[in-house]
Amino acid sequence: MRPLKYSLFLFCAFLELVIAQTLTNITIDDNDSRISYAGRWDSPTSHTSSRDYGGSHMLLQDRSGSATFTFTGVAVYYLAPKWPYAVDSYIALDGGTPQLVDMTVPATPRDPPNGEESVAYAVLWSATGLSNTAHRVVVTVGASFGIVDGFM
Repeated sequence: MRPLKYSLFLFCAFLELVIAQTLTNITIDDNDSRISYAGRWDSPTSHTSSRDYGGSHMLLQDRSGSATFTFTGVAVYYLAPKWPYAVDSYIALDGGTPQLVDMTVPATPRDPPNGEESVAYAVLWSATGLSNTAHRVVVTVGASFGIVDGFM
């Protein structure tokens, strides 16, 4: 009887450990303190729209600026809306080669490029299958803008 109780105890302890380590997604808005901004970013109150996650986004035109999001986890997703004119940003993970993320709605050019988004935010870039350790995502200016709306 004693070995059965011991086995049951070990099984319950293992089950509790597995449940405690369940991974969950957390969505981070552009105004969250876990994102650090360098350079001259426009205030989120300058760019508000119901198409943005949380109702606003940050915008950068300063080529020396960046936004850095540091997290621990196995995946990261970049959220942003799309515009009817050319908008893109570079995203680099853990010091890797920056990848250009296009936020332009195809076949809807507008000249001059101004105005608000035409498509609501969605996942436009992601990295999955990461080791469950600390990671760093850096967003910089693409052809003309750097955009931070949210991360998940």
